[in-house]
Amino acid sequence: MTQTTPDAGAGDYGPEVAGRPGSTAADYALDPRERPGFHIGSHAQELVLTVAALVLAVVGAALIGWTGGHILGGWIALAGIVVGLYAQLTSDTTYERMVNVCAIGLAAVAFAFHLHHGGLW
Repeated sequence: MTQTTPDAGAGDYGPEVAGRPGSTAADYALDPRERPGFHIGSHAQELVLTVAALVLAVVGAALIGWTGGHILGGWIALAGIVVGLYAQLTSDTTYERMVNVCAIGLAAVAFAFHLHHGGLW
């Protein structure tokens, strides 16, 4: 993203938020949705999806060591991929996207191991 003003905000918030003429730091302190950057709680649904994708990926990866659990682990890893892709589609910040990509990659590797161990059936 090309920013047109030298005092533009970081991340996904462009000059229309951070570079308002006559704005000060006190203006952004009133409403957290107006401040540039990452704010916990400002994207509740997106954060829940990101955490769900990460948890599913980690559980799927942890089940790799149990070769007899390839059915359960495979479905959990597949769910992690699907939830991670939807979380990536709806993510709002760069931080969410970074975690989503890592979760999708971990879930995909776990899914591949579970398929190698016997598949989904």
